[in-house]
Amino acid sequence: MKTNIDQNSEPVAILAGNGQLPLEIGHSLRARGVNVLMIGVKGEADDTLDDFPHQIIEWEKIGRLFKILEEYGVKRIALAGGVVGRPELKLRKMDFGAIRTLPGLLSVLLAGDNSILSGVMGVFEKRGYKVCSVAELAPELLASVGPNTSHKPNRRELDRLLEGVAVTHALGPYDVGQACVVIGKRAVAVEGVEGTDGMLRRIEELRAYGRLPNRKTGVLVKCTKPNQDERADLPTIGPLTIENAHRAMLCGIGIEARKSIIIEREKTLQLAKQLGIFVYGIDEHQIRSAGER
Repeated sequence: MKTNIDQNSEPVAILAGNGQLPLEIGHSLRARGVNVLMIGVKGEADDTLDDFPHQIIEWEKIGRLFKILEEYGVKRIALAGGVVGRPELKLRKMDFGAIRTLPGLLSVLLAGDNSILSGVMGVFEKRGYKVCSVAELAPELLASVGPNTSHKPNRRELDRLLEGVAVTHALGPYDVGQACVVIGKRAVAVEGVEGTDGMLRRIEELRAYGRLPNRKTGVLVKCTKPNQDERADLPTIGPLTIENAHRAMLCGIGIEARKSIIIEREKTLQLAKQLGIFVYGIDEHQIRSAGER
């Protein structure tokens, strides 16, 4: 195990689900000279983990995971990427490490999404690992305050963004989702288990059926849940979000500044510019004011 080393240069393990986020964090760390180990969740992680030293693990083999981390001298870990399905434990496949943590794992898997993430982080922390946030490892991936694109929201659209913040904060304690769509002065959709892209496809269908105005109007809002642990599951947008927002005929997207991630930043913001969609970072004061509505 490495000792007497600058913490910023210590290796980092990324417990990787699906999507681009694990890779973007990995490339950011590597560019600063930090060694990265990818731990892919079987059935979730992308094939492109081949760009990094990596291991694929199953929940039933969590004991092997800790051995791998020790072998690589890792004490810092990050959780990144999505998990489509709730893990199912197969008792006959469990190694000793998984059996030893079985009560904790079962309680984690029976809980809501927020509790799952907190529970997974708790398993690592009890073993002495530091669970890091994107803000610590790759702050350049976070949305900045105000307009992130040249196109800006007007006064009416900014009001719609703040109404969306109020809706997401009201639903936060119920662990429903992090996003909603506001058209006019009402929330016409909230994010459920289908995720943001599924919600946007629903808006597209509602317009086609004549249930919503068939013209460009409305906004998408994504915010952290009240009291959310910011080390995992931060609100995220990327090129696909922009494409789906365009198909849903929305004017723009509001995301919580410094707490939301823009995947493939240059590509995402360039696409937003081409399609006439604003991306706006809602600051802490605006978030607090909207939450008090």
